[in-house]
Formats: sequence, C-alpha cells, structure tokens
Amino acid sequence: MINEYVEKIMRNGITHFAEQLQKPTADIQILILWDKDMGSVRYKKMVRESETTYVKFNEILNVKFDLMNREAICGNFIENTLRKYSNQFSCEMSHLFVVIYLMEQEEKDIRLFLYKNTEAIKEIELEEILST
Repeated sequence: MINEYVEKIMRNGITHFAEQLQKPTADIQILILWDKDMGSVRYKKMVRESETTYVKFNEILNVKFDLMNREAICGNFIENTLRKYSNQFSCEMSHLFVVIYLMEQEEKDIRLFLYKNTEAIKEIELEEILST
C-alpha cells in the first residue's frame, strides 16, 4: 500500500512540474540525494535543457503544508535505502543518488535509477526503497 502511495506522490510531482513548466513529463526528473551537511534527504527538480534546482518535498506534493507528514514517512524509507546501498557499494551516502522519472506522458509507473557519483548502477524498484 505504501508503494502505491509514494509512487503516486512522485508521479504527481513530476506531472505537476511538467504542467507548471509546460514541458513533457519525460523532460522532468526528481533527484533524491543525501545532504551530508544537513544530515537529511534532499530533492532536486531536473529539467531537460535547464538548471537543476533544489525543491522542498511540499513542492513535489504541490501543497503549502504537509499536514499528514508525508515527507517524514518517505524520507525515512529513502534514508534507510541510501544507507543500505552505501554499505553495499562501500561509499558514503552522499555519493549515491536516486533519479525518479517517467519514460512517456501516459506511463503510470515511475522508474527509479540508482547512481554512484556519475556512474549509473542499476534500475531499482520502489519496493526496494520501501522494504528496507
């Protein structure tokens, strides 16, 4: 159940950014990273042929206030996943990134890809993030 919930949040975030910028959803990606200085998960909006910008989770949700505390729920799972992969690949959490994207406008399932620095490691399933 939480898989569908998180997938819906991320898909809606990509769709919202695409509508806002009048771009196809395939041109929008969300990057998840560990900010070592802040000691927390952070998010970036990546747009093809544009600058990458940090966004708050509320911007992904497209709300002013996260009354249901969805960021804490998702952030905890993401942090655990980055920790698991940092152990698996013998690196710091801040060297790992998860890119979330949709291949096509009509695609329902989001796709996730794990990177270590600039090296693409593997496509991961949302269940991997949420089962740690």
